[in-house]
Amino acid sequence: MRFIQIWILPDTAGLPPEVEQRVFTKADRTDRLLKVVGPVGEASEFVKVHQDASVYVASLDGGGEVVHPIGSGRGTYLYLIDGAASFDDKPVVTGAAARVTAQPEIRIRPPEPSELILVDVPMQFEAVGIWRGRLG
Repeated sequence: MRFIQIWILPDTAGLPPEVEQRVFTKADRTDRLLKVVGPVGEASEFVKVHQDASVYVASLDGGGEVVHPIGSGRGTYLYLIDGAASFDDKPVVTGAAARVTAQPEIRIRPPEPSELILVDVPMQFEAVGIWRGRLG
């Protein structure tokens, strides 16, 4: 078992703590990027966050390709949990991470079964609450 900690700063100060849980099966994420976290206000079955951010997971069988579009002013962080893949034709192995900005998409090609997580965030945001003045 691995634990991956990801911090997504909220877009609203003073929010009360919340806990939300969803169950996603391996079949749900097989050979696709499955959105498991997304912004409050979007109607879907993922965990909600108070930020214009999304988290995707994938279990790729190998030999195929998944593509994630990157919107203007956005960036992605990819982490290869297990296996091997190429991120835009650059080979990576278990534990590799990449930050991708200033391009329209990211192409992920695994030559073997692989697991990954992808975080899609705005590149500019206004820090609120205790984070105001600490980030900049």
